Amino acid sequence: MIIKYINEFQKVIIKIVIVMMAFVILSATLEIGWIVFKDLFTPPLFLIGVEQILDVFGLFFLVIIGIELLETVKMIITESSMNVDVIILVGVTAIVRKVMIIDIKNTAPLFLIGLGTLILALAATYYLINSSEKEFKCTLDYKEDEE
Repeated sequence: MIIKYINEFQKVIIKIVIVMMAFVILSATLEIGWIVFKDLFTPPLFLIGVEQILDVFGLFFLVIIGIELLETVKMIITESSMNVDVIILVGVTAIVRKVMIIDIKNTAPLFLIGLGTLILALAATYYLINSSEKEFKCTLDYKEDEE
């Protein structure tokens, strides 16, 4: 009996998270549009500086990460499961975003070594998951016992 209420509570929370994520993604997309518009129409016209381009690319990747997370949450509610490889890909996308916007001149070497190690670990994990014959899913059991 209590499991039924917990499952319903989880479904409501997931739907609220989906709505909030959609709002954040829309807001970030509008922010990117405003930044590009503003940068294109300030002197020199139709030229965007390198730093602004890196900022815009970072924002693009944030939107992509948001869309991937939204897709993952949507999969949780429709299929009652999460594919582990999708989660790893979201992590890879987040790291790619960090690599693209990083200022190598002002970044500590130890941080770069850690970032490289993280990239190798995520790539190896993704490779091992995809090359194995198994399907890695985290299943969420929403089924209720009928009484």
